[in-house]
Amino acid sequence: MDLQPLNLPPVPLTRPPAVRWFYVYSAVLCVVYLAVAAFCLPFFLVEPAELEMGKTEAVIIGVMMLVMGLVFFVLFLMPFFLPRKPWVWVFNLVLICIGMTSACFLLACVPLLLFWLKPEAKAWFGKS
Repeated sequence: MDLQPLNLPPVPLTRPPAVRWFYVYSAVLCVVYLAVAAFCLPFFLVEPAELEMGKTEAVIIGVMMLVMGLVFFVLFLMPFFLPRKPWVWVFNLVLICIGMTSACFLLACVPLLLFWLKPEAKAWFGKS
């Protein structure tokens, strides 16, 4: 049985620009989703007549916005604390794709995605 060595690209010594820009993107979305969670407070504190909806509707919308804002805030905060592993590269790729669902972030996500798929960014996370 002949074992051949794996030809993995070397791990770069400096962080690739795509990874730096991903952290900027992730930080911006952390702020956005924290703002979404904070924006739900008027649905609990303001009189429903001022919102032109019933109290039940206001509570349901407020709870949905709070939960979604906090869940996505945590998801976009996680890359700052995760190790450099191949599965983290995939997790971050999913976060970039989540941003592509918004017209506001589409212009930032497309170039980020193109550079994220390059070998330098993959090698930083140990992905072949």
